[in-house]
Amino acid sequence: MNYLSQFRGLPKQVYILCLVRWITGMGSLVFTFSSLILTGLVGLSTSQAGFVAMCYAAANVAGAIVGGKMADYYGRKRIYFWFTVVTCVFYVIASFYCTTILIVPLSICAFFFGSGCYPIVSAMVADSAKGPKSPECFSLLYLCHNLGFAVGPALGGALLADHLPWVYRIQAGMFLLGAVILFLCTEEVYKVPTKEERMAAKVKRNAARFTMDDPESTLHVSTLQMLLQTKILLIFIVTLAIATTLYCGIGFILPLQFKDSFGLAAGGIYGGRIWTVNALMVVFGTPVIMKYTKSHHQFNCMALGCLLYCIGFGAYGYIKALPLFFVSVVIWSIGEILISTGAGVFIAEHSPASHVARFQSQYDMARSVGRGVGPLIFGALLSSLNYRQVWTLDAAACIVMAAYCWYIFKKEMAKKARGEKI
Repeated sequence: MNYLSQFRGLPKQVYILCLVRWITGMGSLVFTFSSLILTGLVGLSTSQAGFVAMCYAAANVAGAIVGGKMADYYGRKRIYFWFTVVTCVFYVIASFYCTTILIVPLSICAFFFGSGCYPIVSAMVADSAKGPKSPECFSLLYLCHNLGFAVGPALGGALLADHLPWVYRIQAGMFLLGAVILFLCTEEVYKVPTKEERMAAKVKRNAARFTMDDPESTLHVSTLQMLLQTKILLIFIVTLAIATTLYCGIGFILPLQFKDSFGLAAGGIYGGRIWTVNALMVVFGTPVIMKYTKSHHQFNCMALGCLLYCIGFGAYGYIKALPLFFVSVVIWSIGEILISTGAGVFIAEHSPASHVARFQSQYDMARSVGRGVGPLIFGALLSSLNYRQVWTLDAAACIVMAAYCWYIFKKEMAKKARGEKI
C-alpha cells in the first residue's frame, strides 16, 4: 500500500526496536483487565478496585521515571534487559496467586519494573532516528505497539474466566522474548557517560553551572528542573495526563458495563474485542492520519483528538446495541491517533541530549498518572451515579480539554508569528 512507503528507509535498529515493541504489545494482557480481575475474581468493590488501579498506575509512574533515569546514566540495553527479567519473575509468581489479594503487591512490583522498559525503547528510537525521518520512526513504533495490542487483550479476554494464570505467564514470556531480541540484535547508539563524566556533571550541577546545550553539565540536573526550562513540554505532559484520565473510562467503566450486561466471561471477551478493534484502527489509521499530524502543531492535534473523545465516550452512555459500541471505537481511536502519533517526536524535539530517556519517560509517566487517577475518579463516581451519567461527565470534560488545547495552540502560533521561540 502506498501509505506504507513512508516507513521505508528507516534505520535498521528502528525496525528491530519496533519488533520488540510489537512483541511486548502482544504480551500486554494484564493491565487491560485489572478492573474485572479485582472485582470479579478477587472480590473487591468498585471503589476499592479504583484505589488499587491508582496504586498500579503510581508504580507505572515511578518505574518509568527510574527506568528512564537509569538508562541515561548506565546505558539503554543493560537496564532494559534486567528490568524485564525482574518483571517476568514477578509475573510468573503472580500467576500462582492471581485470584487472591496477594495479586495486588505482586502486580505493583511487576508494573514498576515493566513500565521502566517503555521509555528506554522510545529513547533508543530517539537515539537512532535523527533527521527528517524522525516522525516516521516514532509513528512506526506507535503503530507496532498497537499491532501487538490487537492480539494481546483479545487473548487475555478469552483466557480471563477459565485460564487466568496463563494470562500472567504469557505476558512474562512475551516480555522476555522482546528483551532477548533487543539485547542480541541492537547496538548501544547512546554514548554511556563514564564514571568521571558523571562525577563532573554532578560537580557542575552542585555549582549551578549547567546550560541546556551542554549535556555534560545537565546529566545530573533533575527532570523537573529541565522541564521548567521547556515550559511548553511541561504543559504538554500535564495536558496528556488529564486527557489520559478521561480516556481511562474505556479501560475501567466499559468492562464493568459489559460485565453487568453480559456476565463476567462475555464481558471479558467483548472487552478484549474492543481493544482489538481499537488496535486495528490504529494500525490502519496511523499511516493516513500521520500525514495530518506531521504538518500540524501537537496541540492542534490534541484539540481535535479530545473533541473526538467527547463524541466516542459520550455515546457509550446512550447506545444499547452491541455493534454500536464498536462503531464508537472507530471515533475515539482516531482521537487517540491524533494525540499519540506526534507525542514522541514533540518530546524528542524538546529534549536535551542528557535527558532523552528521562524526557521520553514523561510520556509514559503522564499516561500512567492518567491511568491511576482515572479509575479512582470513575470508581468513586460509579458508586453514586449510573453509567450514562458518568459517561456524560466524561464527555463534557473532553470538550473542556479540547478548548484548552486549542487555546494553547493559538497562543503558540501567535508566538511564532512574532518570531519568538516555541
